Amino acid sequence: MTAIHLTAWKAEFIRRAEALHPETVDDFISLYAERCDFSDPFHSLNGRKAIGQAYRSMFLNLHAPRFTDLVIAEVPGSDFHKEAKAGPEPFELAVRWVFRFAVGPSKPMQAIAGTSWLRVDGQTGLITRHEDHWDAASLFESFGPLSWAVRYLRQRVARAALVTNMT
Repeated sequence: MTAIHLTAWKAEFIRRAEALHPETVDDFISLYAERCDFSDPFHSLNGRKAIGQAYRSMFLNLHAPRFTDLVIAEVPGSDFHKEAKAGPEPFELAVRWVFRFAVGPSKPMQAIAGTSWLRVDGQTGLITRHEDHWDAASLFESFGPLSWAVRYLRQRVARAALVTNMT
């Protein structure tokens, strides 16, 4: 049994996530277990290969996508509060990030903040579950034809919440 060193693991994850480009997808994906599950507002994927294809698709469909401002915290209750952990027990981490991209070369850069919940195998150090949480409506706002509809709906919901809070 080898010990997983939390500080080194977090630093390596951040290094690979910030260096993510079409040429480095395989390097980043090697942090995932072969049978990892991945979900975000648009995907529910199983397996390292499918997750790698999703990351590659990101580079095909968006201009200059990148993750920045990553911060990783241990999830309380995951029993991983020591610097090194030996044994098969999984641990969980929360990763806060900002995803920056443009919808085209001449379009303005957009930024979406989100959080990833990672379950990591305590023995191998590989991610077995990756769950992303972010506001999908903010992505729709970056696409011209949908932006007005999303802004309108946000305003309506905000007004409804204000009226509800006043009663």
